[in-house]
Amino acid sequence: MSIIIKKYGDLTSPVYHYDGAVQRVFSPSKWRHFLLGPNGELRPLDGVTNVLKKAVDKSPPLMVWAVRLALQRARTALLHHLGPDGCIQVFEAELDKILESAKKADADALEEAGTLGSQAHEWIERLIRSILAHDETRITEILSNFPDDERAESGCIAAITWMVAHKVKWLKTEFTALSLKHNACGTGDGLALVSSCSDPECCQGEPFIDRLSYIDWKTSNALYNTYLWQAAFYVAAHTEEFPNFEFGPIQDRWILRLDKEDASFDPWHAAGREAQAEDLHGFVCCLDLVRALDVTQARIDAIHDARKLVKDERKAAEKLLRDKIRCPKADAYKGVRMTKCLPSGEQCDACKAIWAMNHCP
Repeated sequence: MSIIIKKYGDLTSPVYHYDGAVQRVFSPSKWRHFLLGPNGELRPLDGVTNVLKKAVDKSPPLMVWAVRLALQRARTALLHHLGPDGCIQVFEAELDKILESAKKADADALEEAGTLGSQAHEWIERLIRSILAHDETRITEILSNFPDDERAESGCIAAITWMVAHKVKWLKTEFTALSLKHNACGTGDGLALVSSCSDPECCQGEPFIDRLSYIDWKTSNALYNTYLWQAAFYVAAHTEEFPNFEFGPIQDRWILRLDKEDASFDPWHAAGREAQAEDLHGFVCCLDLVRALDVTQARIDAIHDARKLVKDERKAAEKLLRDKIRCPKADAYKGVRMTKCLPSGEQCDACKAIWAMNHCP
């Protein structure tokens, strides 16, 4: 246990799953979940979000978005240097600053979007927790204090509008979804009973009442297929741990997307077991791919480590040989006292010659 504590000194207290048969701990610094064995051994769990990030490359559209932002920022800055003749006049040093700033436009936008998303998500989470606690005073307090950012406020209002339109009855929020079958873990946003609204495009089909649904809040500029795969895993994990859930099986998934640029609200409804099975298959394919990549990478790392060890040993042998002939102290050595240049306690050849010159007749 001491080795475990030394490696993961920030492990949380065990949380029990599967009717107390399984213990899970979490390392915030490593951001990793583990199953805790009877003797304190740790079995790492794959993180759902991390798996999808590794398996699916979202960079092409992000690169286009990043270039667009960089060009917009550069153009705006250059227009401040417009001369009376309509030509842009800028010193080279100032141009370098403009271009350097433009390179950071996407990072700045992501940071701002992250703040926007966090404000909206945290506010919604506080509201749902108060609803689950039946704390009317707290609900009133939260509803009277929307986020300061107008876009985050718009997103929160849109979320409430969606809840009202669908007569949402919350059952869980921010719950841990753990699958022993897939040896993976993640945090689901919420479970609720949801009814259809009056918009046929939103609910896609016949009207329904109090259908058990998984809810996921997202802040992004588009709907990615990985959102559906992620939600499918949470549904499968919850069903695996709670096969006799009192409200029955989870039938639907809702991806509630808040656009990070204009805060528009975009609800996506994925209904039925067939879509759930298809999307879970997508996640499992990603999981298998990431694990295969990890196995191959571990083998490659072992080869690199072995080569590095041979290289380091060769360098150490060469250094020992060099030091035997002439140690680093030889240039400053005056031959006054006998020195121990080598690990064996002997002098190197150069120092030995200097000593002999000063002390031998």
